[in-house]
Amino acid sequence: MTKPAVALAFLVAVAPGCKRSTSRPARDAGPPPSDAAPVHRALETAVIGDIAIKLAEPTAFQADISQRDLAAAAGAVLSRSRAFAASQAEVPAGRTGVPARVTLTVTYDRVDAPTGRSIVCAVEAAIDWQAGSERIAPHANVLAEKALLPADQKRAPRIAVEMIQQSVVEAAGELVMKEELRQGEDPAVLTGLGSNDPDVVLWSLELVADRKLKGGFDRALALLKDKDAGVRTAALRALVALKDPRAVGPLAKMANFSNPEELRMVVEAVSAIGGDEAAEFLEYVATGHSDPDLRNRAREGLERIGRHPRSAPEPK
Repeated sequence: MTKPAVALAFLVAVAPGCKRSTSRPARDAGPPPSDAAPVHRALETAVIGDIAIKLAEPTAFQADISQRDLAAAAGAVLSRSRAFAASQAEVPAGRTGVPARVTLTVTYDRVDAPTGRSIVCAVEAAIDWQAGSERIAPHANVLAEKALLPADQKRAPRIAVEMIQQSVVEAAGELVMKEELRQGEDPAVLTGLGSNDPDVVLWSLELVADRKLKGGFDRALALLKDKDAGVRTAALRALVALKDPRAVGPLAKMANFSNPEELRMVVEAVSAIGGDEAAEFLEYVATGHSDPDLRNRAREGLERIGRHPRSAPEPK
């Protein structure tokens, strides 16, 4: 199997937070938490000056891909939303136009596996804000895989083009969803935390962290137990951004002391949140864990929150 094919196969197998091409629309999770204070945000429209297409070279075959057609397909999806416009003149009244660029990175190849051949494609889409904007930037990842039957070997290039076109449309649609949610008021973001779509949950967690929405604390804490590793990581980031000391106790209880990597993440999170309970946990790790690196990290965490770690003998 070639390197690009291996990479694509790996993405299809394990990538968290990536939308499969066959995914179903998410259902609404009901009303937002009652403690969400309404925040009226200024409406914006992303003025897309360019849609750039980046194609990774495959190794098994070459598909006849029109970058212009892909850009046009993405642009058609974006233009259906008031959150996007092709020029400042098209920005709806009452909205502020913000210059931006959309980049679509397309990778495709044939994957040869023991179970048979397949075509795999991946589309990464991202909005790049221009003029030094510090706005959080929506991004999307779409993966698609199709079995390649013996009778379809010669049609592989055409099949790849169709898969890529569909994936580009879905990636553009995900950008629309995320940009509209970014522009939405806080209750809409908090509602997204309860979505059945992992992509919506991940983006909502990013927005909770970006806005430091205290109303997202309980849901972010609960999402630490989500089956999706990407969601768990995003929930941890949101809790760190909120810096609510109430998160320290649950984090300490779920810390796996036999898994250095997981414990390292908890130590870093607790160090960033701070507080008396954080100091107790870090002191325990700094003086009692057998891993020297983890002990040092815990001691550094204590210093960051203004505590002085006690000296302790090296664990036997």
